[in-house]
Amino acid sequence: MPRGFDNCVKKGGRVRTIKPKGKDSSVYMHVCYLNGKSYSGYIKHASAKTLAKHLGKK
Repeated sequence: MPRGFDNCVKKGGRVRTIKPKGKDSSVYMHVCYLNGKSYSGYIKHASAKTLAKHLGKK
């Protein structure tokens, strides 16, 4: 993860998972918030197994 994101997590920042605008449903990223500032992590792609779980399929 980016250095700023890792430092934010170590200092106790709140991590939220968001879906970037304009991307498909399998893309997400973590964002850490600390003292009114945000630090973004890398964009990640959900696996087919995870997608099926969230869509209610087995």
